[in-house]
Amino acid sequence: MLSAAPQRRTPFLVAASAAVALLSGCSGDGAQPAGANAEPAVSAIPTIAEATTLRFPLDAFEATDEQNRTLARAQGILTSRCMARFGFSYQAPQDTSPQQPRGGSRRFGVTDLKTASQYGYRNPRTAGSEPPRDTGRGTLSKTAEIALLGEPGLKPEDLPASQQEAERQGGSATEVNDRRIPFGGCTRESFLKLYAPKPGTVDLLYVFNLRNQADSEYRGDSRVRAVDRRWSDCMAESGYRARDPHNAAEELGLTDARSGPEAISAAKADVACKHRVNLVGVHYAVLSAYEQRAVERNAETLKLAKDQLDERLRLAASLTG
Repeated sequence: MLSAAPQRRTPFLVAASAAVALLSGCSGDGAQPAGANAEPAVSAIPTIAEATTLRFPLDAFEATDEQNRTLARAQGILTSRCMARFGFSYQAPQDTSPQQPRGGSRRFGVTDLKTASQYGYRNPRTAGSEPPRDTGRGTLSKTAEIALLGEPGLKPEDLPASQQEAERQGGSATEVNDRRIPFGGCTRESFLKLYAPKPGTVDLLYVFNLRNQADSEYRGDSRVRAVDRRWSDCMAESGYRARDPHNAAEELGLTDARSGPEAISAAKADVACKHRVNLVGVHYAVLSAYEQRAVERNAETLKLAKDQLDERLRLAASLTG
């Protein structure tokens, strides 16, 4: 589920950038035996204090936050144009959610001392978030809502999978103002025009699923487990019993008070222990190696996904520029 404010550049970013090129397919001390399920080689572990501005191999194949905002605006424009064909003036709601603040990345749990001191275990991205925004549907007539969303009771498997297929089918049997509405209404049409104009479009969740798989695999890696144990021992010295840095708040029973005084104290100890054992550096290096392996194993499909993303962004720019 989105331009970002300039980030403070710190020395660890230089080390991290240099390490990315060495993460996978390299020989060196501690290299694992070759094989499909072997732990990928990591020839260098950078020293990293915070995980707020790190880049990963699979990032190149997904839209940034700002690009996602542009895509959302473009889809809104396509929806409005579609509704105009049926005689309706419709303005798609604008995304007014704030940009992710510094310290918002939680891929390795809380890692920024300043953020921990202010928010504890609460993600600053959700702190002070606005209530769900109005979709604008409440002001639509029943006929306009059908034009926007299509006939009630539609099943996903009955909807066209691409805009080419939708145009070939010619629309649903339901008419509004003497025009057949698209299957799934203008909302579906705008989605297909932007995200699936032709058959063979790579599933939008493809990269997300690869990332999740890499994340799941890396958590069981022996190097990650070892640094997690060192972090856990450090936390115990401060009086906190936790074994998984990804779920420290849950293990400490702080899920209902993530930003209270107790949570802030625990989060500060958590960050200090991560710094002491270089947990972020180890996690980043190992996770990047698993992602790089996924990139290499799925190079053909990922290239296609990236090409389609670039085409999508060009269309969005032409609509919103």
